[in-house]
This record gives sequence, C-alpha cells and structure tokens, in this order.
Amino acid sequence: MNRKALGKGINALIPDFEMGVPESGEKEMTQSRELLIDEISPNRFQPRKYFDDDKLEELVTSIRENGVLQPVVVQKAETGYELVVGERRWRASKKAGLKKIPAMIREVSDAQALELAIIENIHRQDLNPIEEAEAYARLADEFALTQEMIAKKVGKSRATVANILRLLKLSRSIKADLISGKLSMGHARALLGLDNPGQMQALCREIFKQDLTVRQTENQVNRLKQPAPTKLTPSAPKKDIFIRDMEKELERKLGTKVEISPKKTGGKLVVTYYSDDDLERIQNLIGQR
Repeated sequence: MNRKALGKGINALIPDFEMGVPESGEKEMTQSRELLIDEISPNRFQPRKYFDDDKLEELVTSIRENGVLQPVVVQKAETGYELVVGERRWRASKKAGLKKIPAMIREVSDAQALELAIIENIHRQDLNPIEEAEAYARLADEFALTQEMIAKKVGKSRATVANILRLLKLSRSIKADLISGKLSMGHARALLGLDNPGQMQALCREIFKQDLTVRQTENQVNRLKQPAPTKLTPSAPKKDIFIRDMEKELERKLGTKVEISPKKTGGKLVVTYYSDDDLERIQNLIGQR
C-alpha cells in the first residue's frame, strides 16, 4: 500500500490532520477540543460495515490505559456533530466508558466525508474487498468521480480501482465468501472471467471442494469459455425467434445453458449442468412453484 500517497490525499482535504499517527500513539494533540461522546453521531458515509470485535477490544484496553491520544475529526451537524474520521476510536471510547473524546472540528463536503472515510480505512487496511468496491462505486455514482480520479485520491492505479469495482458483478453468495475470507481475491478475479452466473457459482463450489489454486481456477475458466464443438447440420431447420427467445428465458431463470431442438413431432430440451451441486441447484429451481 502506498501510505505516502494516501497521507498526501487526506492532508490535502484536512491540511493539519496527521494520518500516519497510530490510534494509540504518542503524538501530542494540537488544535483539538474535548466533545461529549453522546453529541457525536457516526459518519453516514462510512463505507465500513464490519468492525473486528477483537481489534476493537484491543483499542478499548489501550484507551483505558493511555486515553485517546489522537483526536477524531468531526463536522457540525444539525444537532451535535458527525464523525468524519476516527469511528473505531469513537466506538472504543464509548465501550471504555469515556464521556468525552478529543476532536478536531472541520468543515467538509459530503464528497470529502466519503473520501476521507475511504482513505482512512484503506490506509489501515480495514475495508474488505466488497466494502472497498462499494465505496468506489459511491464516489463514482454520487459524486461523478472517474476511475482515474478515484485512483489518485486513494493512491492506487486506475487498473486496480477498475478490478476492485468489477467485484460488484459477483453473486451475493460469492461476495459473502470473499468478505469472510473463504475465497481469495485471486480466485474472485478468475471467476469474473465467466459471464454465465451458473458456471460461476458451480466453479466457486469446485474451488472449495477440490481446493483449486488460482492458476487451476483460471485454467478451468478458460476451458469453460471455449465454444463447444458443433456438428455441421446443413439440413437442420433454423430455429425460429420464438424458440430462441424461449431458450434465453430458460437460461436466465436457470442460470445455465439451455438448448431446445424442435422436431416434427415433439423435440428435445437440453439443460447443461457443471457439477453435482449445480444439478441440485437447477433441480431446486425447476421444483419451485
């Protein structure tokens, strides 16, 4: 992580705020005041949804022993104050039983509040990949920032930002595996090489079952992307639009490849599955009423 670049980013928004000071460090506080903890509300732009309980308890212990040695940053709200930077210190101080907390009051825009929260979390490596992706998406959607602009603000390359944003295309269950750490970033990036959600889900299960490496997963993706060999059947009639539309609709509902081969009387319906689990998934979908 380019900590120097991140430090420049946050200091550009709050010039006298030192990002590099540890949360329980020994730097003397300047230009801060004591505020009642109950007057401070969380940052509504906080991209972080999960707080590690063990790490929070460590901070609680440190604050009980040494106090809060780095002020949080807040802005004035309609009632009281709203956090900009330092939610872990604020949460830990409440748990430690403190009534007041040192704070610096600054005026920031909504975009800056989100940027600062992202930069702080990335600097301390506190965001999981999906939280980071969602935060970048908010910067792009709510504040019209390009990937290049986001990259400069967080000290990463545009390609890295683009790859992180692609994680939002994963299914909910695969995102959950990535958040929990069960699935690595390398495996997730490999899965994104597939367009078919059924194939993606089936291969994700195979990663866990067979303990596939990232390279093995990439090879599997390349294999699945290869077009299936087709037999030349010049005399076979072309499928009409109705049949093709029905195939697409079934593929959408079942999340896998479906082929309908009509004949003069009757025909054939082929539903492709990629593992035993995938077959069970399709069976459950068909059985739904």
